[in-house]
Amino acid sequence: MPSPKRSPDTETYFDWAELPVELSAAIAKRLVSIHDYISFRGVCESWRSAATFENFDREYPRFPWLMYVDGDEEGKGIVGVAKFLNMSENKTYQTTDFPLGPGTYMSCRGWILYISENMVDVNLTHPVWRIKIELPCLDTFPAYKLEDGVSRFISKMVLSGSPTTKTDLVVMVIWGEGNQLGFSRPGDSSWTVLASWDDPFSDIIYHNGRLYAVDVRRRVVECDIHGPNPGQILQAFSLPKDHGFSFSNKDLCYLVESSGKFLIVSRHFSNYKTVRFQILELDLMDGSHKEIFRLGKRALFLGFNTSFCLECSASVNLNPDCIYFTDHPWPRTLLDHGVYCLLNGRIKDFGGFPGSVHAPPLWVLPSF
Repeated sequence: MPSPKRSPDTETYFDWAELPVELSAAIAKRLVSIHDYISFRGVCESWRSAATFENFDREYPRFPWLMYVDGDEEGKGIVGVAKFLNMSENKTYQTTDFPLGPGTYMSCRGWILYISENMVDVNLTHPVWRIKIELPCLDTFPAYKLEDGVSRFISKMVLSGSPTTKTDLVVMVIWGEGNQLGFSRPGDSSWTVLASWDDPFSDIIYHNGRLYAVDVRRRVVECDIHGPNPGQILQAFSLPKDHGFSFSNKDLCYLVESSGKFLIVSRHFSNYKTVRFQILELDLMDGSHKEIFRLGKRALFLGFNTSFCLECSASVNLNPDCIYFTDHPWPRTLLDHGVYCLLNGRIKDFGGFPGSVHAPPLWVLPSF
């Protein structure tokens, strides 16, 4: 370690920018707070070079953050600075490393899919790591002809792994007016469209090397996107006629993996406000299914894009047996987010979250 610099008539001080790289890297590896990690990176160039993606402890359990973007002054677009609400601390942070512009944002764990307003620029980025991965523009999808024009858009996105560690990264989406399935890999010139399905899909997940999706009738399909027929869709589960599981096509449906089993979660509304949830647990190994009314030590996170389940522990300030949910882009002005307690069916507000009627917030899990 270099000797402290000395100046006449001043106290001894140390130039922290001269800290040996191996020592600053060792410190970075011990930082578990994403905010502390970002602050560490901002001290100087040498500390930034030590605080790399590889040195960040992504396995440490963390409370998901909510990413939201302020609308412009007239409320017509999404511009400005991305803000992140850490609900465990009830604090809001922002980062200057994350480029923003008018368009659509979606999340998968800690990664953000950005689609420009003209749907030409499509890329994966990260709010902390300066990484940008280009994807094909949306005009490589077939066009849906609507009365007022042509529609190409993406409503759900999931990744096969972390873009920094996965060599065969696949970006899977629900796209178009008919909510069908598609995927792409970095470097592809176009999106690959899977076989058509007779009902719109509601949600997708990636599990054990396969893409799974649930449609509005709560049927689950699987696609071997790494196999010889990546565009083929196979039905993996269908509710029997006497299932006794009440839902309608107006309800939102989510698909979540938890401890090797799938959870089909129905979100019920009244006047565009969430009133309750129903959970169907499905075991694809033997085809068994049952409605469950408690989550135990687990908590669900549902929203406009990302849906996932976390185990509650002493290191993460989560409320077990609860469902955290965020807004959807309904054609209305009501805000609809909160924490639903399965024990008593009550809904409480997040607290500290300003909400937005212009762009739904996104769950960002800073460990991916």
